[in-house]
Amino acid sequence: MFRNLIFDWSGTLCDDLALTIEATNDVLSHYGIPPLDRAAFRAEFQLPYPAYYARKTPGVPLEELENHYRCAFDRSATKVSLLPHAAAFLRFCAARGIRCFVLTSMDPPAFLLQAKELGVLSFFEHVHSGVRHKDTYITGLMQQHALNPEETAFIGDMQHDIHAAHSAGITSVAVLTGYNNAAQLAEAEPDLIIPDLRTLQNLLSRSAAAPRPSDDCICINGMELSCHIGVPPEERATPQRLLLNVRLTPPNPFSTLGDALPRTIDYDALSRRLRHLAESTPSILLETLAHRLATACTREFGALSATVELHKFILPSIHSTSVRTTSHRTEE
Repeated sequence: MFRNLIFDWSGTLCDDLALTIEATNDVLSHYGIPPLDRAAFRAEFQLPYPAYYARKTPGVPLEELENHYRCAFDRSATKVSLLPHAAAFLRFCAARGIRCFVLTSMDPPAFLLQAKELGVLSFFEHVHSGVRHKDTYITGLMQQHALNPEETAFIGDMQHDIHAAHSAGITSVAVLTGYNNAAQLAEAEPDLIIPDLRTLQNLLSRSAAAPRPSDDCICINGMELSCHIGVPPEERATPQRLLLNVRLTPPNPFSTLGDALPRTIDYDALSRRLRHLAESTPSILLETLAHRLATACTREFGALSATVELHKFILPSIHSTSVRTTSHRTEE
C-alpha cells in the first residue's frame, strides 16, 4: 500500500484534452500554423511545453505564447470534467489515509478554478501547479513534504510524468486516460501501466497480495522467445527475438511447502506455457503480449501476483525497448 500519491492533473484526474487542443490550435492559427486533430495532437504534444512550442513556433517568445494560450483557454465554452473513476479513487485514498498531492504544469489560477468547480480540491494536502519541469522539481517536493520514496508513487499520463518519477526514485504509474498513448508511455518504461484509476484502486485494495522485496518469489530470468510481433504487417511477417523476465509471488510461503511441488508453482510447466502463448499467436503490441503472459501466470498457475517484463530488440542504436506489467490473482 502506498502512503503517498502524487497526481498529475490533466489526463490523469481531469479530462480537459478537448479544451487543451482547442486552445493550442488557437495559438497555432495566430501564427499561421495548421490546426491539429486529436490524434495528431496526442502524437506530437510533449512536456515540458516550452520545448514543444519552440519547435512549433520558433522565435516566438514563450511569454507571448502563454498569453495567447491563456486568453483562448479562458474564453472557451468547452467544458472539462473529472475522468471516470477519479472521484471514487480520491475518496478511496481519503478513507485509507493516503496523502495526496498534485504536481501539474497547468497555470495555477486555471487549476484552482477547475479543482474547485469539480469539487476535489479538498482531497489534496498540497498543490504544486505551474511547474514546467517536473523532473527537476519533484525532488524538492519530496523533501518539502518528507515523503519516503519507497512509499510514494507518481501517477501521470505523459512521458514527462514517468521521467519525473524516475528522477525522484519513486514508483511511476502511467494511466491511459490522457495525452500519451500506450506505445508512447511504454517508451518511458513506467513501473506500471493501467487503463484507468479504477484498476489502480483494485490493485491497492489487494495490496496485501502484492509482491514486496522481502516476500518469497520465483523468477524466470532471460527467457528467449521467437515471436511474430509488431505494428506493421511486414514486421510481424518475420519472427523476432524477445527476452522475457518473470517475477512470481507463489501461492504459499516456502516455509510451508513441505518439499511438495503441488503446493508451489511448477516453473518448468509455466515456462513451456508462456513460450507457447507468446510464439503461437502473433501480436501487434508488446503491451498486449505482456498482459497475456502475466494473466496466464495468475489465472492458470495460481501465482498471487506476476510481474512480466518483455524486451524487444528492433530500434537502431538502442539496446532494447521494454514493457513491464503486473497481474494480481483475483478470488472467484
